[in-house]
Amino acid sequence: MTTSILFDMIELNSKLDELSRLKESEYETNKTVTIFQYFDKIYTSCYGTTNFQKLIDTLIQKKYTKLCYPIFKHFHTNVFKTETCWHITYYILHSLWNYTDKTNPMCFAVIDAQFLSMFIPNLNNEIYLKHFSSNDAIKKLFEMIVSIMHNIAQVSDLVDELRRSLCIEALTRVIPTAVSCSVFLKGISYLTLAYIIREDERAHLTNSNESIPYLVGLLHEAVNTSDRRSNGLEARELCKGLSKLSVANDNKHKIFSETKLIDSLLNMLQQHTNSQEQISACTLIWNLCFDQNVRKAYNNQQKLNQILTTIAQTSSNDELRRTASGCLCTLMGGPTATAKASSSSSASTGNKTIMISYNHDVQQLSKQIKDQLAADGYDVWIDVESMHGNLLDAMSDAIESSTIFLMCLTEKYKDSPSCRLECEYAYQRKKHIIPLLLQANYKPDGWLGIILGSKLYINYAKKPFEAAYSETLGELQATMNRTERKPTIPSVKKPASPPQQSSTIIDTTATRTSPPKGALAHLMSQFRIDKQSETMSISLVNLEKLSITDTQRLLAENGLEKFMPIFLDVDGVKLIKLFEIKNKAPQCYYMLIKDQWDLMNQVKERSRDASSSPTRTSSAATSMAQYLQLTIALDKLADRFAIN
Repeated sequence: MTTSILFDMIELNSKLDELSRLKESEYETNKTVTIFQYFDKIYTSCYGTTNFQKLIDTLIQKKYTKLCYPIFKHFHTNVFKTETCWHITYYILHSLWNYTDKTNPMCFAVIDAQFLSMFIPNLNNEIYLKHFSSNDAIKKLFEMIVSIMHNIAQVSDLVDELRRSLCIEALTRVIPTAVSCSVFLKGISYLTLAYIIREDERAHLTNSNESIPYLVGLLHEAVNTSDRRSNGLEARELCKGLSKLSVANDNKHKIFSETKLIDSLLNMLQQHTNSQEQISACTLIWNLCFDQNVRKAYNNQQKLNQILTTIAQTSSNDELRRTASGCLCTLMGGPTATAKASSSSSASTGNKTIMISYNHDVQQLSKQIKDQLAADGYDVWIDVESMHGNLLDAMSDAIESSTIFLMCLTEKYKDSPSCRLECEYAYQRKKHIIPLLLQANYKPDGWLGIILGSKLYINYAKKPFEAAYSETLGELQATMNRTERKPTIPSVKKPASPPQQSSTIIDTTATRTSPPKGALAHLMSQFRIDKQSETMSISLVNLEKLSITDTQRLLAENGLEKFMPIFLDVDGVKLIKLFEIKNKAPQCYYMLIKDQWDLMNQVKERSRDASSSPTRTSSAATSMAQYLQLTIALDKLADRFAIN
């Protein structure tokens, strides 16, 4: 066995030396074909053995990609010039496809060797695109290039390189070309896009009616094979890509609706010797469950819930246990405050003042912020050192007992279901949120953009740490000062109002207590209007084009003329966004409406301070009636447009 390993390494180094000595005049010869055949085939013979890592290390050390570069560059503008040119191209690209699979250093090496500058022109070649459907060699060329890009796209540090090389534009052109003749290429193109697009580019992911069924089909095939692969794609890899595709809300239900999906996911969850596969399945389920309809359907899947519960309670893998616990928590509608947390949060300061919420891609910087805050006397909770026992209980307790929620914004934070669960719970509990931007050129959108609203973030990605941290201290102090100055309203006994009859409501409660904060918003989130609204003549597309004036006219025509101060700067686009919030996060929607309603009434109250108006004795009842009128009218309007 030792002799075999030694022999393989000697031959490998010999072939690398031979490759390095090739002259340009030899590039288009059978000698070069034979060399690259070797590098393509040795991957297959070494994969899964103890030799594999030695192979990769040697190729990196001897700069295999840079040795390939001048040869591929020699004829990359016409790879089909001769049969020999095509054979060399095939073996170079096929070897790079294999070597970049799960091998991050090789992905960096491909980027460093400037291969992207040759890949993109091939994908954009008009002749290739024109003859794509009738030429199998062109199909194979595109499939290999896009597969290499797909492997590179899974390395987050290289995504910007793909974007700068105009990969998004190239893939967007490839997809319609591949519709009828290479579903694999279309599928791998969508998976690649899923890794490299930003939130404001989600449109690239929504037109995926053919790809999603195909990818789910590949997943189903992969989980029923011994090597857990289909068409070279691992089940884990396919599941991870589908999770990224679900960034587009329109895709969540498309993915869930595939009948083969649930059986594939159950299969993956039961792979007890493959924790990475289990984690990817849990993560996909978790992401999908942020859609209310999906959550309801999966909540009724008894077998799914039993498996997730077993994993959450018995797995020895911390990441898997945490993912399964979070998935179950979301299935049940999110975390609830424990008695312990509720009592601690009702104290004047609580055990914790600040919670730092972050994704592990920026753990080092998040920990640096925590350490600096602790050195400056703040009491800080961060899960890198404080997460023990039941992870979900620890998270909800931390949020409940914190005054301020520091949110470390990155694209991976937005994509993480765990971070979303934390963030939405902090928002629901009305914690003071201070956003910290830790990723350059990232602009939050989607659910994260909705929660942030118009908040200004502190840019750690652009400014020196000291400057950004100084801003953080200033914002912390200002927030705490506002919290300490918030007036408390003493309870004042008032004479009981005479009983009033109602044809629809009979109050049988003998005594009343003040409702908890946010109770009205929660009540309204459960409220349904059974009567179907009539269809309006205006369409959703036209709504998006409405100006502020046109939007106010529309609101007035639908019974909202009394409430115009709430909608002063709302145009059609913002109204659509409001309706999206109602559909995706109804409790947040009613909290938002209630906050704006309270602000409007505060302004009215201040304007009446100079006079003692007799109408004040019935203002509470009037306010409640008008608030219900506002929400019912706005709900009816939202239902007419059926925002999904």
